[in-house]
Amino acid sequence: MTDTCILFFIKYPSHGNVKTRLAKVVGEDVATSLYRHFVQDMLKGFEKVESQLRICYAPCGTEEPEKEFKSWLGSQYVYREQEGDDIGARMKHAMQSAFDEGFQRVIVIGSDIPDFPPELINKAFLDLDMQDAAVGPSYDGGYYLIGFRKDTFAPEVFDDIPWSTRDVYRATLAKMQEADLELIRLPDWNDVDTIWDLNLLFRTNRNSSFRKSSTYAILREHSKLIRQYDVDLPTHCRLDED
Repeated sequence: MTDTCILFFIKYPSHGNVKTRLAKVVGEDVATSLYRHFVQDMLKGFEKVESQLRICYAPCGTEEPEKEFKSWLGSQYVYREQEGDDIGARMKHAMQSAFDEGFQRVIVIGSDIPDFPPELINKAFLDLDMQDAAVGPSYDGGYYLIGFRKDTFAPEVFDDIPWSTRDVYRATLAKMQEADLELIRLPDWNDVDTIWDLNLLFRTNRNSSFRKSSTYAILREHSKLIRQYDVDLPTHCRLDED
């Protein structure tokens, strides 16, 4: 048994419940299928991380939500329903519950980064032995990962944050600085929420190992549709053109 825990935050992949901005461009079927594969590919990646895993699912409006998720992903995982009025309260509750279970290092990670290398999660856990907290900023101003040690957990970093804005990371960083935490900053990464993000995912992974994933198979299947909305890539993104 390990003293580390990954809290994987997910939603149920039904129309109108996931990737709503993306669905307006590529359609509900494609957007929902992509999200399913995001989650499934990330779960495969977690198998390379020496850590316990808790799948933290958002309420999906059914009488037996855990049964729905087990039907989708399997009964081999430990499931926990998210609790709280907003995403900050839900992350705080899930993290506190994991520490109460006895874990010493806990990371919350979102489900919108299917190409994120699991090796970086291993590194974050190792770094948390020496630093107080870890955070992974996303290009949209939020963050895709946050982690603490049990003895450095600062639940106030989840309070009074302007969620769903470009100021999430900045406000969270300010809270961490107020708490005098030694911080590990992971590489900036791309949350896939829009057609711009989808293009970035598709084009920057043409020559990476991610091209073998089930997500990338869906991207290739719909590449003609994606290319209709081709965008310029920012200079900080590595582009592996054919």
